Amino acid sequence: MKLHRTLATVTAALVAGPMLMAVAAQAAPAGEEKAWSPALLSAEPLYSGSAVRLRYTEGITVVASAGAKVIFTGSLSPTTTQDGRRVYDREVQIVDPQGVGQSSAEAAAYSAAGRSVYADALAAGFSPAEAWREAQPQGVALLDEPPIAASGCVYSETNYPDPEFEWSGCYKLYNVDDADASAWYGAGSGTAHGWGTGVLGGGKELSKGFTEITWSGSGAEIIEASPSANQNGINCGQFTVGLSQVVELSYQVPLCNDGWNVTWNQTVHKVEWHGGSAGGSNDSRSASGASTVRLPWSTPTVYMNYRIGWQYACFC
Repeated sequence: MKLHRTLATVTAALVAGPMLMAVAAQAAPAGEEKAWSPALLSAEPLYSGSAVRLRYTEGITVVASAGAKVIFTGSLSPTTTQDGRRVYDREVQIVDPQGVGQSSAEAAAYSAAGRSVYADALAAGFSPAEAWREAQPQGVALLDEPPIAASGCVYSETNYPDPEFEWSGCYKLYNVDDADASAWYGAGSGTAHGWGTGVLGGGKELSKGFTEITWSGSGAEIIEASPSANQNGINCGQFTVGLSQVVELSYQVPLCNDGWNVTWNQTVHKVEWHGGSAGGSNDSRSASGASTVRLPWSTPTVYMNYRIGWQYACFC
């Protein structure tokens, strides 16, 4: 399937105090088929203007730091299976302008603005129970988290044709105080979960979903990632995502029979599930990962981009 990086890139930036300006999506060149590109409906400042809630068509809501870029990527057209189902690929990326540096100032500013992952998830559309799971995955935090410097969430509830279909998640950028003679460190995590309700009656079957963290900074190198390799699951048992080399971080998420495929290179950590979910919220699947990045002292700041994607099939 040919994929196309959408030209619909929206930037939300603070101007004149709490007012927000959204740059309109650039039109596709004449003769080029338009990619998946939900239209921006509204941009609302949150937390005294330190963050923004962006609402799009197709049920997509994004909460991120003010000034974030939201990039949509999707297939130019669906593929069609032998039985007539159409298969679509969707991706949402948040390029968060908030990075972490060699001091703890970013985490202090995050806290002073009244931000939290729980509040971000609520603002994006998660229920209180779902928001709590995003703030404390599965309600179980085995170790205290490092201070958070930035967070955000993507909420995907497509209203047509199936209001029960979902693939949503949140990210956290941590401030790390540890350093050595030649390097300093940052860390982050990303989650995603969702389900489908089958293809009959106009519904959708979820067949793939992933979460990905990409680090941006000169000389950045991921030195630890969890999960670090492909994982097989048994009956949606609990998997412990944990970091220990520099950052002590541990939480649990469900890992189902389908398992996860893991990509880990110098700057990218991706956890992807694929199998089949068609039983509604009781048939939920998940993907989650965390990573620690090492920076030379000559690099003052590192940035973390969060991306989630999903694939579904339908008779729509």
